[in-house]
Amino acid sequence: MCQLLGMNSKNPADIGFSFAGFRARGGLTDDHVDGFGIAYFEPTGLRLYCDNRAAMDSPLAELVSQTRVKADNTIVHIRKSDDQLLSNAHPFTREIWGEAWVFSHNGKMTIKDAADSDPIKQGKSRHYCPVGDTDSEFAFCYLLNQLKEQFEYKPDARTLYEFLTVQCRFLANYGLFNCLMSNGEWMLGYANTLLFHVTRQTPFGSAALIDVDVTMDFETVNETDDVMTVLATTPLTSDEDWQQLAVDECIIFAEGHMVYQDVPTRPVYLSIEEGLKIAKNA
Repeated sequence: MCQLLGMNSKNPADIGFSFAGFRARGGLTDDHVDGFGIAYFEPTGLRLYCDNRAAMDSPLAELVSQTRVKADNTIVHIRKSDDQLLSNAHPFTREIWGEAWVFSHNGKMTIKDAADSDPIKQGKSRHYCPVGDTDSEFAFCYLLNQLKEQFEYKPDARTLYEFLTVQCRFLANYGLFNCLMSNGEWMLGYANTLLFHVTRQTPFGSAALIDVDVTMDFETVNETDDVMTVLATTPLTSDEDWQQLAVDECIIFAEGHMVYQDVPTRPVYLSIEEGLKIAKNA
């Protein structure tokens, strides 16, 4: 299974600390070696890097490690699949309503092989089409086509969040569907198996990464009004209070704070071992 990393912050922030641990899972401490990608929503626009090499071997990933890019929203993906095609590397990006949207997914789905009569193949809009051949990109295009078909103009935030929650749960019927998505204003996280988040704000403490021997004192690199939330497939640090999303929970952050949460009536939380086993057997 691929892995996801995202950060949403009140002020432009550098994801370098979290990325140092996450990158190690792309060939050092784990075997997500079939591609790497990162998308930054900077104040002046979107920056996107993708590589078909493992994050630990990627010159682009090394550039990311050395370049302190500060962004309001950042999505990172390390891929584990049966190919290393650059066209299949996440994150994917498209434009809707004059906005750049970015999407990354982990899990195995069966969308492409669905019958033409299947609901996921229906709809009037075919404006968005995959460039690569992954179910992940097909799912992203499906989401945007549904939005375009349902709303001529961008809806209010609550309507948008509720619509995306329904669509994410629909897509989860086609296999494992964990995702991160952002339009530069907010960050959506949806969990079908595993997804965690932690919020860092004043009073800032310190944290140690699990995958590499790196510790950060956040008070030395942040201002008192900084707030940032990090989302990851599994926790990146050993000494912070990471919160887990329930199965089929949808959550949205803006300026580092939770602004929307939809939890099933009877929430189920998988252990990390259970979630990874499900992914392995998918």
